[in-house]
Formats: sequence, structure tokens, C-alpha cells
Amino acid sequence: MYGHAIAVSDAERQNHLLLEPTRDELERRVAELEDKLHAAEHGQRLEAERFRLTVDGAPIGMALVGLDGTFVRANHALGELLGYTPAELLKVRFQDITHPQDLQSDLDLVGRVLRGEIARYDLRKRYFRRDGAVIHAELHVSMVRDGRGEPLHFISQILDVTEKLRVEETLRARLAELSTPLIPIRDDVVVMPLIGAIDTERAERVLTTLLAGVSRTGARVAIVDITGVVAVNEQVASALLRAAQAVRLLGTRMILSGIGPEVARTLISLGADLSGIVTCANLQTAVAHAVKLTRDSS
Repeated sequence: MYGHAIAVSDAERQNHLLLEPTRDELERRVAELEDKLHAAEHGQRLEAERFRLTVDGAPIGMALVGLDGTFVRANHALGELLGYTPAELLKVRFQDITHPQDLQSDLDLVGRVLRGEIARYDLRKRYFRRDGAVIHAELHVSMVRDGRGEPLHFISQILDVTEKLRVEETLRARLAELSTPLIPIRDDVVVMPLIGAIDTERAERVLTTLLAGVSRTGARVAIVDITGVVAVNEQVASALLRAAQAVRLLGTRMILSGIGPEVARTLISLGADLSGIVTCANLQTAVAHAVKLTRDSS
């Protein structure tokens, strides 16, 4: 019985030895694993280098930002924008250079990203440069997470829009001037020709521009021509009447020209007090009447 058992055990041991890989086979497998590991490491290095070149060579500010707000990596464009070297930015948190009035909205969005409520966010905010100057920027933020979905760091892209906003503000101011032009036709007569739609905001600009112009020029007569105005609602008609009353307080007569049937009906429905306001059918008549008024009062 024992001899048979030993014989079976020896046979099994022999089969097992036949199935075991040889030394050469083991070395070949190890070499294959090492090659795969080296290839993976090389791929990771290439990927990291491509990412570095993408960030460092970007024409706009880019940074990797830690979960506490510290800059982990910053490119040259961001350094130039904020007045720091990339190395100096690594000692700074975004909270330290954010305008106080914009900080809480930024932090609220950061919290939403960390909680997984949103994947990314965009925000227009202000930063302080190192020299104390304030710049306006458009911020684009996304989150990088590990394989388990845990947050690693933020990727921030920062575009300077300071000059863009300045140009837009200048353009808005210029358009506002064009929408309410005040033209002197004599030393003592100014004309404001209005064209197109007039909303409440534009009606207020009419009042502001008219008062400033009359005060600056010392005009004795101001003509507001609404021949080209599409429609006038009650709010606009009320603003025009207030303008007339205001310039009268400055000692200036106001002539309202180009009143059409629709405007006339609106003024009547308001029960508007037109005393002290001269109305004319067209601008030509208004100019002639203004000249007559200035001569009569000379």
C-alpha cells in the first residue's frame, strides 16, 4: 500500500517539474514585464512633457492650483499678467491676489466643484497685480481627479480682459453720446435731434445731456427734435416733460419739434402740462422760432 502511494507521489512530482517554467522562460517573462514597465514609464514621461509644453507655451495664463488655493505650477504668461515669476507664484494662493469683492463667489464655485455638483466653472473676476494694479480677467476652472475620483488639483486658465473692458466702456460712452447728440447751431441755441426708439434709459440720458449742455454753453433756447422717433410711451413722454421743466429752471426755453399724431395723443393722455414749452411741427420751424426768441429777448 505504501509503495503504491509513493509511486503516485513521485509521478505527480515529475509532472509538476515538467510544468514548471525553465530558467530561460522565467528570464524571458521578466524581460517582457520590464519592457512593458519601461514603455509605460516612457509614455508617462512623454505625456508629462507634452502637458508641460502645453502649459508653459500657452499664450494665456495657465496654472495648476492645489485644493487649498496654492499655485502648484504656473506658466510664464500668468507670471507676466500678475507681475510675478512662475517660481514666485508658487508661494502665493489665489485667495491672496483676488479682489475682495470677487473672492466669495469664486470660493463658492470652488466648493461646488469639490462636492461634485459641477465639473467646471467660468467667472469674470478681478486680480491684484504685484504692483497693486487691478486687472480684470475671465477665469476658466476644471478639476483633475485620481482613479478613485478623489480631487487632485484644479487647472485654471486666466485671460486678461482689462483692455477689452476699457474699449467696451469707451464704446458705450461714445454710443451714448451719439444717441443723445447736442449740436450748437448758434452761440445761444442748441439742438438735440433724436432718431429711433427711445426707452427709459435713453430718455434719462436726454435729460442728463441736455442739462449739462445747456449749463456748459449758456444756451437760451434748446430744441429737442423727435421727428425720427419711432414711438413714445408714457415714461418717455414724462421724461421729456421733466427735461423741459429742468432746463427752464436754468433760464432756458425749450422747443419740442417733430411731434406726430401718436406722440400728441400720448401727451394728451398724460394730461401733460405743456405750459412754457413751444411745440413745432418740424425742425425748420423750430430753428426759425428759436432765432426769433433770442432776437426778441436781446
